[in-house]
Amino acid sequence: MNNYHYIRNTRPHLYWLGFAEKPNDTKTLEYENFGKYWQTVRELDSVNLDFPDPPADLVEQIACLRTLNLERGIYSGNGWANYAASYFNDCYRFVQNLRYVLKPGRSAFIVIGNSILQGVMIPTDLYLSQIAESAGLELVSIDTPRNTRVGNSIIQSNVRVTKADKLHRLYESVVELRCLK
Repeated sequence: MNNYHYIRNTRPHLYWLGFAEKPNDTKTLEYENFGKYWQTVRELDSVNLDFPDPPADLVEQIACLRTLNLERGIYSGNGWANYAASYFNDCYRFVQNLRYVLKPGRSAFIVIGNSILQGVMIPTDLYLSQIAESAGLELVSIDTPRNTRVGNSIIQSNVRVTKADKLHRLYESVVELRCLK
């Protein structure tokens, strides 16, 4: 959940590989992209978590995000809450498909970074693992080989609407999931 606009930043590749022939061809990809791009969901009234038994902490964090900076309109916490909910809905679809393609006893390793939205730290690695377990995968481990990553310097800068808590840091984890059956 990093707000990287994959469609825009890989546009030449999309044309070269035949996924797009004209600018409008990328519209469908923007809406089908994993995690969505913030601009595609920020104006929606409300995107909710749309899978069984979402982690309670995640539900609370998304509800909290919705209440932040309401005076900022589409740039408020509601837009970011929609973005987070879309991302975790896609995570659920991802782990369902992962469960389908993994052979029993085999593992998948997912590299994932946490996020800080409107000053709220979102531990995406923990939520992905909980979502995966609810979909029938086994969490083997979560390892954090990098305790800092690019972007750490900006989370405390004055360009942010809300500075992150001093204890918050961006990190990357490797989540190992195993198929049980």
